Amino acid sequence: MCPPAHGYKDLNERPRSQSNSSTEDVTDSAYISVPQASNKIGAMEPGRFLIKLTRQFIVCTFLLTASFAFSIGVISRIILLGRVHLYHVPTAIHTGSTIHDLSRQDQFQLPTRVVIDGKEVSHTAFTMKTAQQEAEKEITNKSSTFGTAVADELHLPAGQHLLVDIKHVASNFLNSEVRLAQAMVDLINDSKLTLLSYHCHSLVPMGVSCAGVLLESHVTFHTWPKEGVIAMDLFTCGADPLIPVLPVIKKLFAIPNHDAVGENDEEPPEPTMLWSHKLRGFRQGFSPNYKPHENPLEQDLGIDFLRKRDFDMKVSLVSEETEYQNVDIYELIDPQVRSLASHERSLSDADSYEFHHPDLYKPDKVLFLDGVRQSSLYGDAAYHEALVHPAMMVHPNPKRVAIIGGGEGATLREILKHKTVEDVMMVEIDQELVELCEEHLGEWSNCSDIVGSDADSCFDDSRASVVFEDAFKWFIDRFGKDENKEETFDVIIMDALDPDAFVAIVGSLYKDNHFVESLFNGLSEEGVFVVQLGESNTIDDPSAEMGPARDKANMMEALKNAGFESMHIYDEGHSHFSAPWSYLVCFKDSKSRASWYKTAAEIDIELRKRMDRTKSGKPALLYFDAPTMIRYQMPSKADETIYCRGENKPWECEDYRGIDPEFVNIPSSDLEARKSTVGEFAGRGLFAAHDIPYDSSLVMNIGVKAFHILPSTWSVIEDLHGWADENDGNFASVKNELSSVSTFTTGYGYMATLLGKNHFTVDAWITTFCNHGCNGTYNYGDNGDEFTEMNVDLDHALDDVLNTAHVWSPIIERHLRQVLGVGDATTRDIKKGEEILCNYLSFIGDPKDWKEEVTSLRGQCAGETMGEITQYEIETDNDGIVLTN
Repeated sequence: MCPPAHGYKDLNERPRSQSNSSTEDVTDSAYISVPQASNKIGAMEPGRFLIKLTRQFIVCTFLLTASFAFSIGVISRIILLGRVHLYHVPTAIHTGSTIHDLSRQDQFQLPTRVVIDGKEVSHTAFTMKTAQQEAEKEITNKSSTFGTAVADELHLPAGQHLLVDIKHVASNFLNSEVRLAQAMVDLINDSKLTLLSYHCHSLVPMGVSCAGVLLESHVTFHTWPKEGVIAMDLFTCGADPLIPVLPVIKKLFAIPNHDAVGENDEEPPEPTMLWSHKLRGFRQGFSPNYKPHENPLEQDLGIDFLRKRDFDMKVSLVSEETEYQNVDIYELIDPQVRSLASHERSLSDADSYEFHHPDLYKPDKVLFLDGVRQSSLYGDAAYHEALVHPAMMVHPNPKRVAIIGGGEGATLREILKHKTVEDVMMVEIDQELVELCEEHLGEWSNCSDIVGSDADSCFDDSRASVVFEDAFKWFIDRFGKDENKEETFDVIIMDALDPDAFVAIVGSLYKDNHFVESLFNGLSEEGVFVVQLGESNTIDDPSAEMGPARDKANMMEALKNAGFESMHIYDEGHSHFSAPWSYLVCFKDSKSRASWYKTAAEIDIELRKRMDRTKSGKPALLYFDAPTMIRYQMPSKADETIYCRGENKPWECEDYRGIDPEFVNIPSSDLEARKSTVGEFAGRGLFAAHDIPYDSSLVMNIGVKAFHILPSTWSVIEDLHGWADENDGNFASVKNELSSVSTFTTGYGYMATLLGKNHFTVDAWITTFCNHGCNGTYNYGDNGDEFTEMNVDLDHALDDVLNTAHVWSPIIERHLRQVLGVGDATTRDIKKGEEILCNYLSFIGDPKDWKEEVTSLRGQCAGETMGEITQYEIETDNDGIVLTN
């Protein structure tokens, strides 16, 4: 108890006992005089009171007051902010399914905040919320119910990081600590995350910063109310994806600024959200059986798109997992290509260029399967036209076509543009993918503008049939080794996953020999097969057998073993992938090479004849045309380089990759032409005007200028000659002139079938007068030749002799003129005045002509027959027509 106070009217009225009290009593008391009135300074008037207060009373009163005030504060804080731990915030370490409290001693060993000297710290209002022990128990129970995969992911040294920036947000929202804190709590709850604690700072004069600690990691944000901007980051260690949280963030934080007025009294812009998603930390090596290629976020989707923040638009249209794969479709605007402002003008500004060309400013759409980019709105035409039309143009009359894959419908769309097509069979394993693409990528399968189509959707065209089955099984069942249950196809187009993709079904599609054989069996005699190969090779890649492209090499080997006689790789760089894209086209019959190597004029005429027009009058093809086909005819330098990097280097890599500058080249001045010494009817011959050393080439600089008669040109000559022969009476002069052309070509030139059908090369200099050296007496040609007209079998043409096509050789394709025009050398030293002789067996290009040509050479060497040129000259002289030179 505190001692009471004593009051007296004046000091003289104090009890004597107290007035005489000890000094200690006086010291422990205080006297206070309370004057009533005073007429005179220093005089004590009636009514004055004196109050005595002891020290114990004063101390006691102070403590009671402080305790009361403290209690009121605590109660108020509990009422306003919830129950709070003022002196100790429980901290927990989560191991397994148990939460362990750290000791109080450990808590107070945390470092003290240090402010850098000279740095001014803004004034803030601080609010904090912390989870209670009861909540912690609830968290413990929740963690124990996690599935194994989720729990494993939660404890990996890895996570997902979502960075979000939003502009044009209401300033009053961005400056309200209470509203922002509520939005953060709602975000955590709606995202099925677990909030442990959070605190916010209201900055002076404006702005709010908040941070929330999650069981899974954290969420933070800062606002700039005046600018209408909020920047947020959300990091979680759980397995649940963060991308689906974006609509929740937009709903809670992208609050429109309806009170603001835009420029020229226009409506204020709607909030714009930019975001980036990244995988953080380490999974491989810490999680058993983790495979990066099975995580879509570690493929194109995550690396090239979700990580990038600077897209003006990045909206997920679809993110679903079908029975076979993950399907994602995004709508994007990349400011490096087109801007959001341009797109908006294309929709509303009637006076703008964009408004009159809206197709140029649409957002791009991109399809991802298991995170791998498949096609896009702006790359669709280039990719699918390159896949379909080269193969279709090679076949003379494609009526039945099969598609393997092609779920978007764009491959089907391109095929249906051909007038010759009567039946298209599409075999796609994933029906859900087709349905998703029809709904969200309708442009890919739109046939409404094709004159020859009878449906708006290509899937509904009467010529199209779609089967939802495993293509592997479908083809083997119908065209396996001992099966042929269905009519064959003229063209088979494989538009499935890349051959180097780490997906189970890819192994079946590309590497199984039985499946590849069924493809070969499923083609007609002039059948064509084409497949996309993925990213094009680069000059720095290792050999196909040793590098990441070994699956491509295995597939090409399987196709060759199945019986395909010719294969070609070509690239297209406009498909909107991260690199140019490669395609492989295979011909069942090597004669199809003649169609592959048609001239631009021939291809242009054929395209105009075959392609359906459009109802709108727009071009039917956006990228593919005759000059593009000419570009496809030649493989890339990278393909050539990698082809020659293999352990078993092909022979042509040494012989035909350019001309060795140290190689001895005999100039034209060292050669001369005169009457041959071979025989009476040998005609002209080629002689050495000076000594020519062994292993020398003759006039290579002129040899590369040789005349080349292409298969189509030779076909025209033969057709015209036949026509003139049938009309001999009226067109005798035409027949004679054509005869001179054809005799000159066959008599002085040499035949080859490297281009699929018969074509000829005629030397551009007097080297064309080189005669045949009988019985192996030739001294110019291939040093390895040991065959003569006398020691070969008439009934079996030598493959090493015939100038026939290789199944696949980018060297031959890229250096065809060098192969045909140069490459021979002297097989020994040739003395001045000696005749230079060749081996005509190497001039035979068609196996069908082998027996006839060898027999003719034997007759000429025996002096029994004469050469074609000599025979022609004699016959024309007898007719009175002189055509000799």
